[in-house]
Amino acid sequence: MSTSEPTAPAPPVRRRRARWWWIGALVVLLAAAVVVAGELEHRAWETQVAEYEEEVARLTDAADTSRGRSEDAYADSRETLTAAVEDGRPVYRRSEGQVADPAVREPLDAALTEARKLRDAEVSYPVETRTVEAVTRPNPFFPETLPQVEVEVVDGSDPSPEALDDAAAEVLETSDAVAAARRQWAVDELQPAVVQGRDALTDLTAQDADLDLGTLDTAVSDAEAMLDAGVDAVDPDEAVRLRDTLLETSTSLWRTRLDQITAERRAAARAEGVDCRVDKCVALTFDDGPVAQTERLLRILDRKDAPATFFMVGDNVAKNPQIARAVADAGHLVANHSWSHPQLTTLDDAEVREELRSTSDAIREATGSTPFLLRPPYGDVDGRVRTLATRSGLDVMTWNLDTLDWQTRDAKETRRRVREQVEPGSNVLLHDIHATSVDAVGKIIKDLRDEDYVLVTADLLVDDED
Repeated sequence: MSTSEPTAPAPPVRRRRARWWWIGALVVLLAAAVVVAGELEHRAWETQVAEYEEEVARLTDAADTSRGRSEDAYADSRETLTAAVEDGRPVYRRSEGQVADPAVREPLDAALTEARKLRDAEVSYPVETRTVEAVTRPNPFFPETLPQVEVEVVDGSDPSPEALDDAAAEVLETSDAVAAARRQWAVDELQPAVVQGRDALTDLTAQDADLDLGTLDTAVSDAEAMLDAGVDAVDPDEAVRLRDTLLETSTSLWRTRLDQITAERRAAARAEGVDCRVDKCVALTFDDGPVAQTERLLRILDRKDAPATFFMVGDNVAKNPQIARAVADAGHLVANHSWSHPQLTTLDDAEVREELRSTSDAIREATGSTPFLLRPPYGDVDGRVRTLATRSGLDVMTWNLDTLDWQTRDAKETRRRVREQVEPGSNVLLHDIHATSVDAVGKIIKDLRDEDYVLVTADLLVDDED
């Protein structure tokens, strides 16, 4: 029989104790999370409510004050626009006839038209409905809804202040452009008037005439000071006044001086026994020289002891100063016939003055005396040229007996025309540049004296008004 070791008893089994503590912790954590979430949700809601109430208050305030603000904004802009129109209208009106460029004036006209249209338009104040959307609290335990709020707000004006402001700005901008152009026009007008006034002052002073030059002297000084200040400082209205004073005074002084010269020469002629108020006076006048033929003419006139008047072309004087001097030394009257023989009415003012003054300067340099008569080439003259001539110290003289010697080039025909057409006071037109005209002179003089005509220089002739 077999035997075995006794089996040891098994150790007792230990039973694991349940750990319920973590459940409690989880419950605590969940409770805390709920509390935090609730607090955050509450705060978010409060923020949302505050924003809602702020927007409602803002729109309510806008509804209460928007019309007043819109009316004030419109009124301010309309006042600005009205002032711009009132300032712009005289600028446009005064520029008429002064600012010639339509690209400068027309934009102001258009801007004023649009501005007046906006200024006089009936204004309205459009209303806009603005909404604060409803807000609902998502918390099921504390349900709450803030209602939608609608508010009517005045949304500016029609026309808008911006439109009025833009129109005012356009008027101001175009007004400034026209005003600047008008100032430049005034300077352009004043400058030649100053030149003419200064020339008159210098020339009349040199002639030692018994004239009051004070007004002219003051106007020249004032105008020069204005020009020296620059175009931006020029007052166009004052510039126009000075221009008119310069031109009117220059014209008046020269008119007086020219009348003095004529009166003095006629008085001297009467003292020597020649009085064209009673005598049968005739003037032989010669245009376009001096040239070589002029010297032969001088010899004929000298032999006949006959005075004549020579209307000289400045360019020929410059080329033949010794002949011009011989004419003056022989006692004949030397006068102005322009520098280059143009039609003066086709030239602008500056060109006319240059033609006349350059010729007078050449004659004075060649002969020592200053001419006071002008015969416009072709007899082409108008009021403007006459006035410019006066301001250049020249009386305009044409003719009343045209021999047409320049056309016929026939000495016999020239003589015949004089003999048939002559009468007391005849101012006979001849040309010393044509040999055939010079050929006719001796016999013309004989014919005239046979009829008891008295030969004189052209300035001694009188008309019905003398």
